[in-house]
Amino acid sequence: MRSLFVAATLLLALTSWAQSLKVGDPAPALRVAKWVKGQPVPQFEKGKVYVVEFWATWCGPCRQTIPHLTQLAQKYKDKVTIIGVSVWERVDENNPNAHIQRVEKFVSDMGDKMNYVVAVDSAEGGVAKAWMEAAGQDGIPTAFVVDQQKRIVWIGHPMENLDEVLEQVIAGKFDWKAEAERQQRQREQMEAIQKDFTEFMQLMQQRKYEDALKKLDTMIAEYTEFPTLKIVRYQTLLRVDEQRAYAYALQLAQNDFKDDAQMLNQIAWMIVDDATNPPLKSPDYQTAITIARRAAELTKEQDASILDTLAYAYFKHGDVQNALKYQKVAVELIEKDASMDEATKKEIRERYEKFKKAAEGKKE
Repeated sequence: MRSLFVAATLLLALTSWAQSLKVGDPAPALRVAKWVKGQPVPQFEKGKVYVVEFWATWCGPCRQTIPHLTQLAQKYKDKVTIIGVSVWERVDENNPNAHIQRVEKFVSDMGDKMNYVVAVDSAEGGVAKAWMEAAGQDGIPTAFVVDQQKRIVWIGHPMENLDEVLEQVIAGKFDWKAEAERQQRQREQMEAIQKDFTEFMQLMQQRKYEDALKKLDTMIAEYTEFPTLKIVRYQTLLRVDEQRAYAYALQLAQNDFKDDAQMLNQIAWMIVDDATNPPLKSPDYQTAITIARRAAELTKEQDASILDTLAYAYFKHGDVQNALKYQKVAVELIEKDASMDEATKKEIRERYEKFKKAAEGKKE
């Protein structure tokens, strides 16, 4: 359901850094197929600030950013225009408008929960090519901030520092030249890490797990700006030595990712996930509970996916009552969440029914 496949994802990211659109460049026009919601923005106006965020209806992480973007649109009303452009939608050759209709329905179902300007790219993907591909970005969601001079001053994940960036851009204090230099350094480091990561993947394919771990430890020490490597190490340990993996998971949860609810959720989920391949031999469900509880606390028990993880960890640990308690809340939350895909909702509902049956069986 929510497995990270971090190694493959990171390797993909390392191979896509060719850029013709950078921080400091003029923002390209938004030649979209259709403006779905809000006032169209066919061209950027001098003196105004914009956030152009790229997303898709099929993208789970994109759905998680929608409430945040709506909050930003409300917070910076009349100061910043938030634009969500749907890209890379599945195209139906028999119905060239199918992807547009899909986005329209999604936006309609979201209602005020998605309360900012929304557009959809053409079937040919012209906007995605002019922005995402030109900027060397192959993952969504990705946001671009356009300043009062109609230039791109920031590119990144919409949940990472976007609030702080907007505050500075609005005040005219954002140092876009320093940001351009920072992103250039990051690109150079990504190019350097690519060779090392390829060697790590080769060792994994050869099942030389201890050698792969040694390679990872060297990389973690050298590439300190890439904490994702520590998740790769955790995944590798799960295959090499589960007990070391669980100890490392707690270490990550107490230090590197102690305030990152989504990452904590992924760490815990990898212990309870039925689809883990190869299956874990001695899953430490108490560790999963400890980590998932921290994620639930950070989100004030209002994130259905996190509560689903916590509930499943309790269930597998033998605590059916707590499993039912949290899964019930998860089900209540998903019924109000138009952004969550139906497949995930179905899994959460089915788990709730499974827990109820188990509870009834215990009573008998």
